[in-house]
Amino acid sequence: MSSATDTIFALSSGGLPSGVAVIRLSGLQSREVVARMCGTVPAPRHAALRSIRDRNGDVLDEGIVLFFPGPHSFTGEDSAELQIHGGRATVKAVLAALAEFEGMRAAEAGEFSRRAFLNGRMDLVEVEGLADLIAAETEIQRRLAAEQASGGLSRLYDSWAKRLTHARAMIEAELDFADEDDVPGSVASQIWDDMHALQQDILNHLADARVGEIARDGLKVVIAGPANAGKSSLLNYLAKRDIAIVTDIPGTTRDVLHVDLDISGFAVRLYDTAGLRETEDIVEQEGIRRTWLSMAEAHLVLLLSDDPDTDWNAL
Repeated sequence: MSSATDTIFALSSGGLPSGVAVIRLSGLQSREVVARMCGTVPAPRHAALRSIRDRNGDVLDEGIVLFFPGPHSFTGEDSAELQIHGGRATVKAVLAALAEFEGMRAAEAGEFSRRAFLNGRMDLVEVEGLADLIAAETEIQRRLAAEQASGGLSRLYDSWAKRLTHARAMIEAELDFADEDDVPGSVASQIWDDMHALQQDILNHLADARVGEIARDGLKVVIAGPANAGKSSLLNYLAKRDIAIVTDIPGTTRDVLHVDLDISGFAVRLYDTAGLRETEDIVEQEGIRRTWLSMAEAHLVLLLSDDPDTDWNAL
């Protein structure tokens, strides 16, 4: 059974095999485990080359070892990193050796970040930003996530909280100590001016949230139009590979296909849809129903037709 007092460990460097694999430890036993597996504990935040051994003294690998004493670490606890060769067998052996120590266990998903939050090293906004930074696939996503993970949004929200607290204090002071000489007179007008400005700042921030959501999750673009208008050809051209089947037969595309693109740093999910037309084919009718549903959920719809006189309202 897991406990918050356990010392946890996990592979934190991604998929294997790789040139280097980083195994992270966090908890009270980090120093002791490093000492027992590596002989000595390196000076804080200084990389040292060490032989890494199991409990029987057998050498598992040779790698770089770092130690980060708490509270000045990512999690706020004593932490360590073992930078070893990234072969599957090597990593498996080191992880198995760590699990043999009493009080050591594999970390749960997100547990390092959760400990950082519980120990006051990050707030929830920064944790969310870190998750977005790890998942970022485009330059715009990276920039937004990096700003959030670095505390930019937290500082903005803290400044709003301070302005509200100051306003409340000044209004209460004017009400309670109106006859005192050290309380500025007529502060209400100044405070309300600032509150109106703060309200506008918050409204502007909320208005930008939609743009940020699209940048983070991607712009949903649907290609729609009559059958055989070239929708699948356009999808394949933009994707630079064959995603959709292209033929001269109307109704070839019967389901919604999509491809994820990076266009000038923006994530775009491009959808190819069934051609809009009257048909007795039950399968094609379902595809057309899904086309209309995708159009309703899209951020942008590209209406494609080879007939400039197409009556879009009649489709």
